[in-house]
Amino acid sequence: MLATIVRSSLAAPRIVTALSLLVALLGTGALLGARLDVFPDFAPPHVLVQVEAPGLDATQVESLVTRPLEDVLGGAENVEAVRSTSSQGLAAIQVVFGRGSDPYLQRQVISERLGGGSALLPPGIGPPQLSPLSSSMEYLLHFGFTSDRLSPLELHDLVRWTLKPQILAVPGVAQAQIFGGESRERQLWVDPVKLNAAGVTLEELSEAARRATLISGGGYLETAVQRLVLRAQAPAESLSALGQAVVATPAGVPVRIGDIAQVRDGAAPRFGDAMIGGHPGILVETSTQYGANTLEVTRALEHRLEILATQLAPRGVRYHPALLRPASFIESAIAKLRNSLLVGAALVVVLLLLTLRDWRGALISFGAIPVSLLATIWILGLGGLSLNTMSLGGLVVALGVVVDDAVIDVENITRRRRAAGASADMRSLLLEASLEVRRPVFYATAAVAVAFLPILMLSGLQGAFFRPLATAFLLAVGLSLLVAMSATPALCALLMHRHRPRAEPAWLGSCKRWQRSAITALEPRAAPVLIGVLLSGVAGLALLPVLGARLLPDFRENYLIAHASLRPGISLLETSRVGERIAARLAAISGVKSVAEQIGRAENGQDPDAPNKSEFEIQLEPSGRATTGQLEARVREVFEQFPNQLVEIYSVLAERIGETLSGNVAPFSVSVFGPDLDVDDEVAGGIAALLRKLPQSGTVRLQVPPRQPELEMQLRPERLSLYGLQAAEVLGALNAAYHGTAVAHLNQSDRSVPVVVRLAAAGATPDEIGNLRLRGRDGALVPLSSVATLEVVSARSLIAHEDGLRRQVVIATPTGADQAGFARRAREQIAAHVKLPPGVYLRYGGTAPAQAAAARELLWHAGAALVLIVLLLALAFGRSRHVLLVLAALPSTLIGGVLAVALTGATLSLGAMVGFVALFGIAARNTILLISHYEHLITIEGQPWGLQTALRGAEERLTPVLLTALLTALALLPVALQSHQPGHEIEGPMAIVILGGLVSSTLVSLVFVPPLAARWLHRS
Repeated sequence: MLATIVRSSLAAPRIVTALSLLVALLGTGALLGARLDVFPDFAPPHVLVQVEAPGLDATQVESLVTRPLEDVLGGAENVEAVRSTSSQGLAAIQVVFGRGSDPYLQRQVISERLGGGSALLPPGIGPPQLSPLSSSMEYLLHFGFTSDRLSPLELHDLVRWTLKPQILAVPGVAQAQIFGGESRERQLWVDPVKLNAAGVTLEELSEAARRATLISGGGYLETAVQRLVLRAQAPAESLSALGQAVVATPAGVPVRIGDIAQVRDGAAPRFGDAMIGGHPGILVETSTQYGANTLEVTRALEHRLEILATQLAPRGVRYHPALLRPASFIESAIAKLRNSLLVGAALVVVLLLLTLRDWRGALISFGAIPVSLLATIWILGLGGLSLNTMSLGGLVVALGVVVDDAVIDVENITRRRRAAGASADMRSLLLEASLEVRRPVFYATAAVAVAFLPILMLSGLQGAFFRPLATAFLLAVGLSLLVAMSATPALCALLMHRHRPRAEPAWLGSCKRWQRSAITALEPRAAPVLIGVLLSGVAGLALLPVLGARLLPDFRENYLIAHASLRPGISLLETSRVGERIAARLAAISGVKSVAEQIGRAENGQDPDAPNKSEFEIQLEPSGRATTGQLEARVREVFEQFPNQLVEIYSVLAERIGETLSGNVAPFSVSVFGPDLDVDDEVAGGIAALLRKLPQSGTVRLQVPPRQPELEMQLRPERLSLYGLQAAEVLGALNAAYHGTAVAHLNQSDRSVPVVVRLAAAGATPDEIGNLRLRGRDGALVPLSSVATLEVVSARSLIAHEDGLRRQVVIATPTGADQAGFARRAREQIAAHVKLPPGVYLRYGGTAPAQAAAARELLWHAGAALVLIVLLLALAFGRSRHVLLVLAALPSTLIGGVLAVALTGATLSLGAMVGFVALFGIAARNTILLISHYEHLITIEGQPWGLQTALRGAEERLTPVLLTALLTALALLPVALQSHQPGHEIEGPMAIVILGGLVSSTLVSLVFVPPLAARWLHRS
C-alpha cells in the first residue's frame, strides 16, 4: 500500500500538489475560524442545584433540605460524586457525572428527579433551581459599575433591570451574577409597640398586605365586534394606598397598616457586597455557555458594554471594564505561541537553505510542514475540537516528527541524485529513494504513535487536559507521513527533474569526519560503550524523582484571585471595612491595574459564602520593572499585613482546575468523613497541626468554618398547649419578624418588587425578641418568652457533605515547587501519627495527589506501550539483536532532557512528562531508521557487514538526523526561551525537555549506536 501511494503520487504530481494546496487552504480557513479557548473542556458534566430556605440555620437546612435531595439525586444514573453545602437559608448541591456523559441528558435526569424531590421539602422552602449550563472555565468577564450620583438602590435597579437583560441577550453568555448594591423592596416596618397596642398579630398584618396587593386576571369581555381584555389593577400599588389597607376592625374602629407600620421602599437585607477600587459599587460576573467560543463571546459582550457605557456616563455611572478577563490569557498565549513559531519557522528556512543549498529542496521540505499542521487543524475543526493551549501543544511536540518527515525524503533523494549523476532516470530514482525509507519510516512513526498512547489513555482531569494534545500529535504525525508519501515525491518530481544537486556544505563534511573518527575509536571498546549507554539511562531515570513534581505549572496570568476569610460571625460591614483598607494598599503597588472585591454571596448566587468571606480579583500589569511573579509576591506581602484573616491566592486557571479535581483549590487536601461534626473537627485540627510542622507547608486551614454565635430558641410544648398555640404559628411569626415575609409582588413598569413584612427590630436584644406577641386560643396576646426560651449558643454556619457524608477538609498550600513530594511526606506523617476514631476515615485530594496518580497511570500504560513497541520492532526487523539494540539505546536519551529540566530550575510537570514521551519517540525513530538503513545496505545493496558498512550507514544517516535535530531545535528554541511568559506554561517545559533530549538522542544514535551495531548486530 505504501508503494502504491508513492507511485500514484509520482504518476500525477500536479493533481497531488493541487490537492495539497486545497487542504492547506481548508486548514487556513479552519485556523482563522477556529474556536479558541484557554484549555479543553476539562470539567466533567455537572449540575448545581440550589434551594432557598428562608430563616433556617445550617443544621436545619442540612436535615430538612439537603439530605432529602441528596437521597433523590444520588441515585441518578452515572453519578460519580455528590457534594453539598448547607448554610443559613441556602442548600447548594453539586452532582458530578462521569466523563463522556451527555450534559444535556444529565440535566434532564436531574430535573425529573427534582420534580419528585420537591415534594419532600417542608412548606416555605423555595423550589430547587438548576444553575445554567456553562463551560469548564465558567468565568467569562467580570466588570463593575460605580456612581457618585446614584444611590446603591438606584444603581442596583439600573444594573438589574436595564443592563442585565441586555447582557444575557449576548449569544454565549450563560449567566450574570450581581454583587453589591441594594435590592429594592416595598417594606412594611412594623412597630412592635403599636402592633401590641392595636391588638393584632403579624400574621393578621401580613394577610392584610397580601389582600391589598393581590393581582388577579380579570378575563375578557366579548362584544359584537371586538374582545376587550379586563385588566384588574392592584388596589394598593402606591405607598399611601398600601398604608390605608385595613388590618382589623376591633370595636368597629378600623386599624390600618399605616397605623402600626411604616410603609416605604427600601433595601432588602444583604448577604453580600462589592467594592471596586476600594469604593462601594456593583460587580457583575458573567459565565460562558457550554461549547461557546470564549474569545468571540467576550469580544461581543465587551462591544455591547461599551455601547451601554456611553449611555450611562451622562447619568453619573462609571463603567469598570475587564476586572477579570480570561480571554486575555487566550489572546496572550496564542499571540506569543504564534510569534515563537513564526521565529522558529524563519530559522528553519534559513537552516534548510544553508544545508541543502537549494531553494527547491528547501521549499519542498519546508512546505510539507505547514501542509501537515494545517491539515491537522482542519480535521480537529471537523471533529468539533477547539484550538487551545493543549491542542497547540500537541502540534508543537509533533514538530520533531513532522520536520523529520519533511527532511528525510528530500535529503535521501538529494543524496541519491548526487551519487547517480546526471544520466539517471529521474522518476525511477525518485521512486527508489522514496521507497527506500518508506517501510522504516512507517514503523518508526508507528512506534512514536504507540509511545503517545499512554497520554491518550489518561483518565480523569489529566486525561481531559492532555487527550487533545495526544490527539493533535497523533493526527499531525499520521498526516505528516501521508504528506511525505504523496506531496513530497510529487513536488520533487515537479521541481527537481532538471536541476542538478549541489555538493553538501563543508560543515556537514567536517561533522562526518568527526563521526567517523569517533565510531572508529569506540568500536574496539564496544562493551564499555554499552555499559556507559545503559548507565546514562539508569542515571536519567534515577534523577527524575529528584526534580520535584507537580500536576500543572504556575500559570502566569495577569489576574489573581485572593480568597480572604475573617473570623466566623464577622458582619458584612466589618468585612467591607477591612477590604477597603486592603484594596487601598494593593492599589498603591506599581503594576496593580485594578482591584475588585466581592463579599459574601451574590443575589441568588451559586457560592454559599458567609459575610466574613471575600474574594479579591486583582489585575496585574507587568512591565520591565516588575514581572508577574514579582507583582504576585508584593500582593502576598500586602495580605500578610492583615494577620487576622486566612488568605489563599491563586491564578484563575489554577482555581478552576483545583475545584474540578476535588471541590477545592488547594494543591493538597485531606477530607475527614464522619457522622459527628465535632469529632471531624477534632481530627481535622490534629491533621492541620501536623501539616503546619512540615517544611514549606505554607497556609494550612480548615475549609468548613468552626462554630459561631447563634441565638437559639427552644419551644416549650407544655406552654404551647396551655395557650393553644402551634409550633408552626410561632416559627412563622418569628420568621416574619426577623427574616421578613414576602407576601406579594408589585409590578412596577418592567420590574417586579416584593412586598415584605418586617419587624422594626434593629439592635434587638433577646429580651426584646421575647416580647414578640402571638395570638393565643382565646384571642389574648401571648409574649414569645412565655412559650419559648432564648439562649445565645455556638452553632454551625456551614455543613459540607460529599456522597451524603459529613466532611471537614484540611487544605494545605505548600510554598515549595515539589508539591508531589510534600503530599507524599504529609501522607506518611498522617499515617504514622493520626489515630482515627471509629466511623471516621480520610480521603486525599488536590492537584498534588492527582499528579502522583497521573504518574502511576502513565507508568502502567507506558509498560503496555513498551510491549507494543517491542512487537513493532520485531515485525520491523525480525531479529532479537536489532530489537535489543533499539531498547538499550532508548533510556540513555532521557539524560539530556533531565539535565535540561534541572539546569533551568523547572519541575516535572505533566507538560514536561509529555516532553519525555515525545523525546522517547524521536529517539526510537532515529535508531529504527539507522538500523533499517543498515539492513538496506546489506540486503538490497549487497554490502558485507563490518565496520566499514557501519561507518557508511552512520555517515549517510548523519545529514537527516542532524538536520532534523537542528530544525526541531530551532523551531522549539523560541518557545523554550519564552517558557517564563504567559501562554508558554505547558509548551515551554515540553520544549526544554525536547531540546535537551535532542542533544543526547542525536549523540546516541549517530555516535554510540554504530559501534555497538558494528560489533554485535550481525554476529553469527
